[in-house]
Amino acid sequence: MNLLEEIRLPVGLDDAWKAALVGELEEATAALPQLSSAALELAELAVNGEYDAEVVGAVLERDEKLRSQVLRLANSALYAGESYIENTAAASQRIGMRALWEIAVIDVARVKVFGPALGQVLGGSQMWSVARLAGAISLRLSSMKLGKSRASILAGLILCVGPPLAHQLIRRVEERSGKTLASRVRREVSNRVAPMLSVILIRSWSLADSIESAASSMADGMGVPPPDREAQVAVLSVSLARYVTARGTANLSMPLRWPTAVSLGVTRAEMEEVVGAAASIDDNPLTL
Repeated sequence: MNLLEEIRLPVGLDDAWKAALVGELEEATAALPQLSSAALELAELAVNGEYDAEVVGAVLERDEKLRSQVLRLANSALYAGESYIENTAAASQRIGMRALWEIAVIDVARVKVFGPALGQVLGGSQMWSVARLAGAISLRLSSMKLGKSRASILAGLILCVGPPLAHQLIRRVEERSGKTLASRVRREVSNRVAPMLSVILIRSWSLADSIESAASSMADGMGVPPPDREAQVAVLSVSLARYVTARGTANLSMPLRWPTAVSLGVTRAEMEEVVGAAASIDDNPLTL
């Protein structure tokens, strides 16, 4: 992978800075841990809005590390249960969806290079709100437009982490070199680096081609929808979740004009249906 070529750093950035940034990227890529298939599945189940504790328990039984984490948390003083739980389905119900979400992806927040930024993004309340909305929207959109239920929440997770990771990356280079970038150059570098960081995460974790297509589409900044319809669902779901979270659901005229919405042929009635259904998702614990 030619990181320097793919990121297209500003022409005015001197060679020493370019080399330092690429070095940080290569170090970060090498340090990223692999997420287990069970962890990825658990992350999607925690946010897609159509699951039950028995399904979650079955996933946990396939991964001893995740199983131990969930049982330890469920039986901790934090949840103050009246009895000790050994059943993963019951433990999942006790701790709830957000705790499952954080357990599924928390290891990523411990990597040396991006640890502070990833920890803040993965555990932040704003990220959780966007993730829940994006998962619920993508589940319904995929059923509506693709004829199958598939939450693309991992795309939502990854597409949201680029900006804080770029900030962390530049700050590390500045600290090591003892030099700071001018604010204008710093902003330009961050804008160019941030989207590519999402793509790097996707490649490092060997996620679906449709998720990389979605991230690449958002990274190029051209507003052209990706050709893959699953990727279109992912892009629209994340964008719509951000829009709804920031502005509420009163005006859906703008999202209807987005290239992905037009490409998928989303009608106003369909838009209102998916947003309304997603808005009904709350943080109640898992139900049996």
